[in-house]
Amino acid sequence: MTPSDIPQVLHRAYQQVTQRDPGTLDRDADIRALGVDSVQLLEMIVIAETELGLRVPDAALGGVETVGDLYDMLGEALPQALPQTQGQGQVQAQAQAQVPAPVEARGAR
Repeated sequence: MTPSDIPQVLHRAYQQVTQRDPGTLDRDADIRALGVDSVQLLEMIVIAETELGLRVPDAALGGVETVGDLYDMLGEALPQALPQTQGQGQVQAQAQAQVPAPVEARGAR
């Protein structure tokens, strides 16, 4: 998924959590004015995390007041989700490569 998918994901999350159609979720719209309480906001974030394949840092959750804040928070987390997955694979490959025969040979001498 890409940042351009975030509005559709949030729209679906809002509908699922509130059982209402928000129409267009304007970036300047206050989350509370849309009738979303803190528990529902967390539910929406979990749904978005699942659909977008990312994890939002807990520290970022407290700063969400508008729909735009939510878009931005998810957009910032999205690019991190891909490199972490790739980076972990690279680290594992490097770790395996760093258990070379010379290390074992030095211990055997």
